[in-house]
Amino acid sequence: MQSVQSSATAAVTAASTVPLSIQNEILWIKQDALQVRNAVILLEQEKDSLRKAIRKLKLENGRLKTKVKTLNEKVAKISNEEMDDEEGKLAPEAELDFDELNRGDFYLLGGIHDPISLRFEAAIRDQNAVEHKSAERYYWYKMAEFFGDEEAMKNILHAQNVQQAEEAMKNIKDFDVAEWDKVKLKHWEDGQRLKLEQVRWIENLLVLTKTTYLAIASEDKFFGTGWRKNRDEANKPIFWDGKNEGGKVMMRIRRELKAKHSWTGPQEEEESNTKLREMMRNVWRRIDPSKRAMFGGGRSAGVPSHGGGARGGRGGGNFHYRNH
Repeated sequence: MQSVQSSATAAVTAASTVPLSIQNEILWIKQDALQVRNAVILLEQEKDSLRKAIRKLKLENGRLKTKVKTLNEKVAKISNEEMDDEEGKLAPEAELDFDELNRGDFYLLGGIHDPISLRFEAAIRDQNAVEHKSAERYYWYKMAEFFGDEEAMKNILHAQNVQQAEEAMKNIKDFDVAEWDKVKLKHWEDGQRLKLEQVRWIENLLVLTKTTYLAIASEDKFFGTGWRKNRDEANKPIFWDGKNEGGKVMMRIRRELKAKHSWTGPQEEEESNTKLREMMRNVWRRIDPSKRAMFGGGRSAGVPSHGGGARGGRGGGNFHYRNH
C-alpha cells in the first residue's frame, strides 16, 4: 500500500516539475490543432458553397439561353408579321423566372392526393363519350391511339388499377418519342381541361389559387421542375432545371376560368376555401420523407384519390414521365 502511494506521489511530483515553457508549448500545439480543424471545416463549407454557386450559374446560363431563343423567335414572328394573339393568353405569373420566386410564392403540385395533378382519380368523358378514370388515363389512351395500338387502348381503358394501366402504356407498340413530343402537351392539356370542365369542385379549387405560381413537382424536365416533392431541391426554385410546361398550362387555364367563374352561393365558396387550406397545409408543399406516413396511408378528407404523371409526360404527380 505504501508502495502504491509512493508511486502516485512520485508521478505528481514529476508532473509538477515539467518546465512551464513545455506546458505552454503543449497548450499552443492544442490551440493550433483546433485552428487547423476549424480551417478545414470552413474549407469544406466554402467548397459546398462553391458547388452550389457553380450549379446556380449553370442553371442561370441555361435560362438565359432559353430567354434569348424565345426573344429571337418573337422578333422573327414580328418581322414576318405572323404574331398572333397566343402570347397574350399567357398568364403573367407563368412568365416568371424561377429565380424570381421566393419560398411561399408557389404551390408544388403533384401526388396522388392532389386534385390538380393529372393522376388524380376523377372520372371524365372525352369527346367520343368514352369514360376515363383520370386525366392521366385519358393521356395514356390518347398516346396509344396516336400510335394506332388498339390493344393498348383497350388495356389502358379497362385496367383495374393505375399500375396495370401504366404497364399497358409502357407496352404501346411502335412508340416514337420524337413523334410523341410533338403532340404530348396538347393531350396533357386536353385531359386537364376535361377534368376541370366536368368536376366543378376541382375547378373551384384551381380558381382559388389566384395568381400563385404553380409548379409541377416531378422529375420530368418538360412538364415539371425536375424534382419530386420529397427532395429538398423541390422547395428551392434556384435548383429547378425543368421547364414546368405543365404548370404553365395550368396557370393559363386558371386565367381563363377566373374570367368567367362565379360561385353558386356562399356555401360552395366556403367549402372550396376549406379545401384550399387543406391542400396548402398537406399537399401543395414539399413532403418531408420522414413524415410521409402522416398522409401516405389514406386519402385526404373529402378528396377522391390520385394525381400523377407518363410516357413522354406521365402527367403531374411524383412520377417520372416516359420520355424514352
